[in-house]
Amino acid sequence: MYNLIIGYVGPSDTENEITVSASRFLEYTDSETQMRYRNLSSENVGEIKDFPALLMQEHYEDGAFVAQVKNITRSARDYKITFERDESVPVLTPKEIDELTIELGIDDFEFYRTHWAVKRADLRKLLSKRVFSPDPEPEVEFAFENLPAEPGEQFNKNQVFIVHGHDEHAKNDVKAYVESKGLEPIILHLQASGGRTIIEKIDHYSNVGFGVVIYTECDVGAKRDTLDYKWRARQNVVFEHGYLISKLSRERVAALVKGDVETPNDISGVIYVTLDAAGNWKEELDTELRNAGYSI
Repeated sequence: MYNLIIGYVGPSDTENEITVSASRFLEYTDSETQMRYRNLSSENVGEIKDFPALLMQEHYEDGAFVAQVKNITRSARDYKITFERDESVPVLTPKEIDELTIELGIDDFEFYRTHWAVKRADLRKLLSKRVFSPDPEPEVEFAFENLPAEPGEQFNKNQVFIVHGHDEHAKNDVKAYVESKGLEPIILHLQASGGRTIIEKIDHYSNVGFGVVIYTECDVGAKRDTLDYKWRARQNVVFEHGYLISKLSRERVAALVKGDVETPNDISGVIYVTLDAAGNWKEELDTELRNAGYSI
């Protein structure tokens, strides 16, 4: 976890204290974290102070710096934050920030709005691994491979995106399965909207290494001029299934099918797994997750 504070102070500024509007606290923060820290009890303040902070101005033209929060006080409408810069961590350049945006969980438009978010990424681990690790070539700032990444490789493999319809039992079964593997289930309606449209929200929260789409008996449909009705998944489920395949690749998306549901029949190579009562689907998903590079 780390604090992301944008628009109040940057590397070229000298302040060590800022005032943040209470209305901007926890913007662009996932819903679970919002629920945890929306009331800043002394215990919660202690936890937040333990998280490192990444501070930058909007547009981050002069980069960003790492600091440690020392004190948080609340007034009627604001939070006053006192911090101490971590001089052991070099200032991040705009290029370095761009390279780390996805792994830091920062959406592009966040850079253009003053706010204070609490993000789930491990900031210090990312900086140690991606920016400041020893490099045999001194003139090279990053140790990245020049080869293009495979689809999904640049995304978070600690999370699994879940698409579902109206069947709450199926959704909760898959959520419990993902959590049992030590992974974080990403369910769209549980995530903060932050002013995003639905498609922007899908794009923002689907930066994961694997997606599970649940086809359940939610709608009915038939070919025109016939009465041969069949069970179908919700239209948003089919849409998001195709979206994830495009974004992550077919190999990183599995569809769980519960009941007698009609599935799209003109898409070849799509993985369909029967969501059976015996739970055999879990073993099949284990295999697909391992093939996608997950450690489970």
